This record gives sequence, structure tokens and C-alpha cells, in this order.
Amino acid sequence: MDLLRDAGVIRWDLTDPLPVSSNAIAFVYCEHFIEHISLQEGRRLLSECHRVLKPGGVLRLSTPNLRMLVDEYLLGRVSEWRDVGWSPETPCQMVNEGLRLWGHRFVYDEVELKDTLEVIGFRHVNPVDWRGSSYEELKGLESRPYHREVIVEAVK
Repeated sequence: MDLLRDAGVIRWDLTDPLPVSSNAIAFVYCEHFIEHISLQEGRRLLSECHRVLKPGGVLRLSTPNLRMLVDEYLLGRVSEWRDVGWSPETPCQMVNEGLRLWGHRFVYDEVELKDTLEVIGFRHVNPVDWRGSSYEELKGLESRPYHREVIVEAVK
């Protein structure tokens, strides 16, 4: 599902309830989206993901890492994202741009995301490696270059 219509993609606004029956899906994968909606909208989307997953179903979520951005700022480094064409001039500009460019509305760190998922009812919320998973269906899915994103898998 995406707001844009590409071949094989269902056009849907993910801030609306998902058009899927409860307990119907084994896996949900979401890459670099949740940071584009508010914290409240993100909680609703994650609750919807929990609703549509079958018992034992897994949500895999990848999102920029606020902790990483702050660490780079504190170290005075601005070169991490040059490979994707982003070259802020100063650490201060890097933080401001990292939080505001591309339509970001709420950027998570691992603790915030894990706590949010657990409050919703997910269990076994664990960080996983970029493109790695113990589930074959969830291996190799990330399409963006790795920049120490928060990547977790959570079981319903």
C-alpha cells in the first residue's frame, strides 16, 4: 500500500484504517514511512498493523534513527549521508534538516519505537540487522542504503 499508485500497489492513505480484515496477514513490512506522520498517527497505524496481523504475525519496521542523528551531531560529523546526496554544511543544519526535510513529522529512536509497540500489544520487539531476519519472508527487504536506521521486528 502507498499513497502513490505504482504497478501492484494498492493506493491508500495509511493514516486511515487499513482495508484488511482482522487477523488476516502473516507479515507487515514498513520502510521509512512512520517518520512522515505524527506520533498519534503513528500509534494508530501501528495499532492497525497489530489488528490485521494473525496471532504470531510479524511487523518489520525500518525508520531513521534519532539517536544516530544526535550522535553524529555531537561528534561534529556531517558526511554520513553523502552517498544519498545529502550534505548539510554544519552539524546544526544537519539536525534541523534531518528532522524537517522530506516531510518528517516524528523521528523515533529505538527505545521510543520499542515502547510504543509494546504498549500497543506487540511482544518480542527486537532490533534486527539491515536486510537480515530469522523469517525468510522478511529478509533482504530494505531498499535504501543503510545508515544505522532503527529496524525492529515485533510479534503479535
